[in-house]
Amino acid sequence: MKRNLIFMVACLLIGASSYAQQPKYGTYYEQRASLFENLPVTSSDIIFLRNSITDGCEWSELFQNPHIKNRGISGDVSMGVYDRLDAILKGKPAKIFLMIGINDVSHDLSADSIVGMIKQIVDKVKTDSPPTKLYVQSILPVNDEFTRFPKVHNKTQVILDINKGLKLLTKEKHCTFIDLYPHFTAPGTQSLDKKYTNDGLHLMGAGYLQWKKFLTVYLK
Repeated sequence: MKRNLIFMVACLLIGASSYAQQPKYGTYYEQRASLFENLPVTSSDIIFLRNSITDGCEWSELFQNPHIKNRGISGDVSMGVYDRLDAILKGKPAKIFLMIGINDVSHDLSADSIVGMIKQIVDKVKTDSPPTKLYVQSILPVNDEFTRFPKVHNKTQVILDINKGLKLLTKEKHCTFIDLYPHFTAPGTQSLDKKYTNDGLHLMGAGYLQWKKFLTVYLK
């Protein structure tokens, strides 16, 4: 009996220790963020900052611009971006293109709370790197016909409410809002057009080419 009790306590302690060692935002986040902390950012750089949809693109090749640097981390959330801003802002980059929030939506957070967290990002950029031009991009639509990401199903209204909130936020904070959402929907719907995706959330090559069309003017 005593031996069994000792064994159970030991297992609990091992489990607690293992849990305590888990990275706050996940293993991949920690790996990628630690790399970014050791890569320089300069005042000539243009930073693309987001989660998997940014992580998945070769931005400098897409725009044929060596000053563009990818700082996307798959699975990232708004506060994950906030917590790694120092490594970016210390270099006082020329521009930051921010898109974040869909993973927060998948965690069932409200539109107001997500806009509030993005406001913290905007405020920190404005405070720590005033010369940086900040472009806040809308969250893209999703397509519920695909089954791979059910946590973002039936969240279209939340996404629309976030985008509405971001438009107001950027006006208040004097930065640029880029509304990409309507340019990615299938005609007559609020769904991500199937020609741009193969999983209902992430983009295929055609999606990135569509994205490029609406960002080129801001990169000149």
